[in-house]
Amino acid sequence: MSMPDPSPTPFAPEETEIADRERALMLRAAWLYFIEERTQSDIADALGLSRFRVNRMLAECREEGLVRVEVTTPMASCVALERTAMERFGLRDAVVVPSPLVPGRTHAMIGAGLARHMSGQLADPAKSVFGFGWGQTMREMLRFLRPQARPPCRIVALLGALPRSFEENAIDIIGKIGRIVNAERYYMTAPIYADTPEARYVLTGQQFYTSVLELILRTDVACFAAGDMTESSLLIRHALPKGVTADELIEAGAVGDVLGTFIDINGTAVDHPVNRQLVGPGLADLAGMASLVLASGGPNKVDAVTGALRTGLIHVLVTDEATLRAVLHNADTQTAPAA
Repeated sequence: MSMPDPSPTPFAPEETEIADRERALMLRAAWLYFIEERTQSDIADALGLSRFRVNRMLAECREEGLVRVEVTTPMASCVALERTAMERFGLRDAVVVPSPLVPGRTHAMIGAGLARHMSGQLADPAKSVFGFGWGQTMREMLRFLRPQARPPCRIVALLGALPRSFEENAIDIIGKIGRIVNAERYYMTAPIYADTPEARYVLTGQQFYTSVLELILRTDVACFAAGDMTESSLLIRHALPKGVTADELIEAGAVGDVLGTFIDINGTAVDHPVNRQLVGPGLADLAGMASLVLASGGPNKVDAVTGALRTGLIHVLVTDEATLRAVLHNADTQTAPAA
């Protein structure tokens, strides 16, 4: 576990300089609980608080990333699966985390694994351009990502922004990562899909697009999640062009998307106009990029992850045990219907 350096004692005078007194109190409680291993009852007495408030403070410390718990020794079963995935799909690396007992925690678990991988990448001074997608897994990664003292770098959004504001939006994700690593931020200031293929042609000919696309293609590391075809996907819920439905994409063979390109179980782009409306890097663009990190998991993502790996584009996979076992089974048994 790591956390900000505390004052020498819970009531040190230096803490009076902290503008946010509530945060100072949270840090005191976290230090007593995680470092001195005091009970919540002891902390409540020491700080003159109720046990309920102490419990709430400790929960907020975790949620805000003030406290990070790291397991540095991977489980043997995870390591074995990592090796299998690397051999089966020709990956350079794989990070497999235990599957959560509560399925709703999958994003958090994979986000923690992704943070472990990306912290090492961000610390490498030889790498200076990083690309990030958006979504729940990227948001969860932020909770565990370690601040880096490194030479100046640049980070770029791999997709355009959603029309509504979410914590999972590209603008929010890139902004927060930029603050963590003190990097210059670049955004794809365009919709994810143009209204028509013709409109896409006009948009992609503009200087704002070509300059950002050039930076995306030069990234040293680009990480993103695979989208599925359910309503849990922000892209399905909020980004499809008017008149395009998930049902018709599924009928065309889609099992998910890779940075907005809808693919089938074999990793081939489906024959649907929406793929010709994408304002962003397509599969052919991704093929020339240095390092693509796919971070996805959960029962609804199995087909999408299978298809993404079958594109042959992915260099690093971050997922959970149950998802990877299902993907390996999928890869041996599932194929797309013949055209």
